[in-house]
Amino acid sequence: MEQQEQSQMLAVDTVAPNFRLASAQGHDIALEDYRGQRNVLLWFSKGLFCPFCRRYMAQLRLGYQELQARNTDILQITWSTPEEAQLYFRQYQLSFPYLCDPERAVSPQYGIRLSRAAIGKFVAGMGTSMVAMVSGRLLHGEKSPSPVPHLKRYGTVDMEQQAVFLIDKAGIIRYVHATGPLGGLPSSAEYVRQLDRLQ
Repeated sequence: MEQQEQSQMLAVDTVAPNFRLASAQGHDIALEDYRGQRNVLLWFSKGLFCPFCRRYMAQLRLGYQELQARNTDILQITWSTPEEAQLYFRQYQLSFPYLCDPERAVSPQYGIRLSRAAIGKFVAGMGTSMVAMVSGRLLHGEKSPSPVPHLKRYGTVDMEQQAVFLIDKAGIIRYVHATGPLGGLPSSAEYVRQLDRLQ
């Protein structure tokens, strides 16, 4: 499989596609569960084996109370299996649902591009991740879950982008931020600013 879905990222004012996925917390969650009740900040990430994703998860956790005060929940979608996710959560706590999409069925619906990385680019990305893992272990005592299950399942097929979608209570995408696989993502303050504009 040389290349996965190459669809275009969904745009602002588009209806967000529904999905139902298992969560690490033990129950299924559908986007439509929030329809008419809550806004959703939907984050597509690699998962807990990625040190950059773990740091962003910690950042979101710190700002989560402000988002909840604005009637907003966070849903994180990863490529973990439910079994892997439950194993991870013996070591890590998370305030918001961690959704498992090991078949990678939802990413293409939102236009998240998946492709086979050239071996040089893949090795460089792994090297960057390893430095971050070692740093996290030495400075913060963080133990990284192994990326081996993901490598066995997907080889070098990876996300060309990470993306965050802010979806309003009517199910309409109101804000999109996309970046490269190791790029920076917005602060919680930016999400608060976007939510305040919806008022």
